[in-house]
Amino acid sequence: MKLYKYLLVLSVPLVLGVSCKKSLYVKANEDPSTLTSVDPGDQFLYAASSFANSFEAYYDDYRSIMPWLQYSTGAAGNGSDFTTISGHFDYRYSNYYTNVGLALADIPHLISNMTTAQQAARQYEAAIASIYMAYYTFYVSDINGSIPYSQAFQARYGGTFTPVYDTQQSIFDTLDTQIKNAVAVLESSPSTTQVLYGGNDPFYGGVALEWAKAGNALRLKIAMRQINLNPSVVKTIAASVLADANQMDTTIDSWVLYVGNAFAVQGGNFDPSGFLAPAPIINFMNTTRDPREGIFYRQNGAGLYVGSPTDPDTCADAYWQAQYKASDTPISTLQHRLFTPNYNENDGFGAGSGTGFYPALTYAEYCFIRAYLGSQAITSDDPGIWYTKGVTASIEFYSKQAVAAGISGFTAVPADSITTYLGEPGVSFTTEPSANQIACQAYLDFYKQPSEGWAWWKMTGYPNTTSVIAWEPLTSSSAVNVLNRRAALSVFTTSDANYANQAAAYTQMEANPLFGTPADAQGRVWWDVLQ
Repeated sequence: MKLYKYLLVLSVPLVLGVSCKKSLYVKANEDPSTLTSVDPGDQFLYAASSFANSFEAYYDDYRSIMPWLQYSTGAAGNGSDFTTISGHFDYRYSNYYTNVGLALADIPHLISNMTTAQQAARQYEAAIASIYMAYYTFYVSDINGSIPYSQAFQARYGGTFTPVYDTQQSIFDTLDTQIKNAVAVLESSPSTTQVLYGGNDPFYGGVALEWAKAGNALRLKIAMRQINLNPSVVKTIAASVLADANQMDTTIDSWVLYVGNAFAVQGGNFDPSGFLAPAPIINFMNTTRDPREGIFYRQNGAGLYVGSPTDPDTCADAYWQAQYKASDTPISTLQHRLFTPNYNENDGFGAGSGTGFYPALTYAEYCFIRAYLGSQAITSDDPGIWYTKGVTASIEFYSKQAVAAGISGFTAVPADSITTYLGEPGVSFTTEPSANQIACQAYLDFYKQPSEGWAWWKMTGYPNTTSVIAWEPLTSSSAVNVLNRRAALSVFTTSDANYANQAAAYTQMEANPLFGTPADAQGRVWWDVLQ
């Protein structure tokens, strides 16, 4: 068996669609034949090429999380049922069990079948795969709660076809140890020269210390989910992480998948056409002269940035309905080329020739994590210093990606514009309420990672209707639209091979009064306790 090597520098085929989500990991493991001729690097590249899923972008990001989080609205604003969760939501789950996790799980088995000398040369590769596996496992559990992990992906190697579901708490604990151990390996100096993924690693090119930095940042990211539940645990993990010398310290350290011009194309699932800029963010950016405004959104025909209301009742008003329907609507749209770099803007220059990007964990996010942990006295970090670093890193990162994406008329943000922005009211750091400012700037930074913006809203309570970036209240016929807080979980039929294990897991999660029923997306997973 030999996997086709995707050349991400040029293009990557879109991830194949899947129609059934929750039981696919069983089917993917039903062939017990072992992999004997595949290089671990091929599996890593396959897992990396599956990182950005077009169906997740289409259903989860553009049509769900971004409108919920007021990053955008639909072409006619937000409808009365815009918070209703789609049956297609949660593509990360199936992508994990059929692509990313399945390929990564093969790597330690492939290495174990090698000679002793070959195994000794693959320690770094195994550690890097372990960190990536930890990231994606966390990403899936984050909104699903208990999932199969410790016994998953093992059927072809003599394991079970019916893996148990690990609790989210046990998964988080396991992942922290897993990452810590992997970082220790990457920071070691084995006597055997290490084989590296090189071009098979489109994230970091297989550079061990870059992965060590990413691993340390990931430990902080996962730990922070417990900040309202177990702050002492967060404090212990943060102290362990920050005692390590290998930390992210520049945007170059960001964990990002960079892709070619043909990866996300106009008219495909990554295309954000038909979505409008939201008034809350536009109003804030207009007032503060945010340098990212032209990166995130497009000017209207008059050269202005105008946002759509996000409140469904306001959107339904006759005035706004007329604006939506007008052929020369004054409302700004999402910046096409930030999402689909080959987009033809009909400006006389034809299709774009830029490149795209998909962040996993950026230096800016790392800075905001440290700022927030400092603001909550979890660490001794100065929140103002790390806040300023975070805002600066976010603008520099997006500016660089906007240039690479070929956004029409865009030039790199000069340093003095960042300095000016940092002095604006609402942006200039103040000690009270610092959590508000930190979380709101992190929210802007997560524009290309709306799932993380959703998570921070659940962790911090920001943005809200009175925060620095003031959201609109969301009402339909005067009734409040309640935002979803997790995936709606499907229930296996009793004839499903893994019905008993799923039922046991759901029973355990339902013991938490905040969880609700499996299908209730307004319920909460274990870590989500902020009232």
